[in-house]
Amino acid sequence: MILEESTKNVAEMAAGGSEIDQMKESILDCVAESKGFFKSQQVGEKDLTVSEKRLIASSLLDQNVPLFLQRYWKYIKLEDIGFFCSHGSYEVNFYLTEIRKLRDNRLSSTQIKNRRYSALKKMVKEGSYFSDREMKRRNPFHYHQFIFRHLTEDERIAAYKDQNKDDRFSAFLIGQFERNVENSLFEKQKEEDEAIIEEEDDDSEDESEVQEESLPQSVTPLEKTRLRNEFTNLMYENFLLGKDLEFDYSSVDNNAEYDPPEADLDAEDKYFEDDSEENSLDFNAERKLDAEDKYFEDDSEDLSMDYEAGEELNGKNVNNEDTMQEKI
Repeated sequence: MILEESTKNVAEMAAGGSEIDQMKESILDCVAESKGFFKSQQVGEKDLTVSEKRLIASSLLDQNVPLFLQRYWKYIKLEDIGFFCSHGSYEVNFYLTEIRKLRDNRLSSTQIKNRRYSALKKMVKEGSYFSDREMKRRNPFHYHQFIFRHLTEDERIAAYKDQNKDDRFSAFLIGQFERNVENSLFEKQKEEDEAIIEEEDDDSEDESEVQEESLPQSVTPLEKTRLRNEFTNLMYENFLLGKDLEFDYSSVDNNAEYDPPEADLDAEDKYFEDDSEENSLDFNAERKLDAEDKYFEDDSEDLSMDYEAGEELNGKNVNNEDTMQEKI
């Protein structure tokens, strides 16, 4: 009996030691792959290999745990912090707390992104929020640059009619008000875009001017599709990054109903892993926006977003005001 208990204790100690060793190996693997500081290097000296980084990190971990954590705590996984439990100093406990905080912040950030992603897919399916009319209302300048200015006259008239199906006079007045708002927003977005271009160097500006002069007057159907995809991807990204000022993000960010199913969660967590705020959604085609994009020349032609076809139709509506009033 005593022998059995002794054997069991030895086995448990061996298992515990093996688990600690695995944590140590995991810690050193993560640190060696990181961009942390390992040693001062001279100019022109070759970069350290992963093996060399691992050797330096292992030596420091064996000799000075607090200093090791000071340098590399950001790269340590939460599941590996049990390795440091036997080092109960103030410095060690401080960095273990920081690791937990960082993990919690990352989880919260990823959760919000996952919920917005789920909400986005739902709204894309429903169609209203990301309809041409609504996207044009939120971003008239880029709608014009990517889509409207490449439409034929017939396509512009058809688009106007589709977006203005309600022929009541009250609807006309509301539509006129919305167009005025769009005009103001268009000018604001245009100024912001021009400000970005002005920050670029002279060579880039010269190159942009050459591109503008060589632009074709029309684009192919395939190019129209590509431009539309770029615009819709831009609008998707704006939503994900919280740039839609009129949208109540709290209704999504704080809503557990938008948590994805477990089957999708790992894939979405991986998508958002280590991302910056420049991540893009590839819903339709790869988006390659550039401040000097050849489709961003200033040809707004005093665009008031009423558009040429829209202005003609508006004129007819105003002339028939009495008839329309009867429909109110």
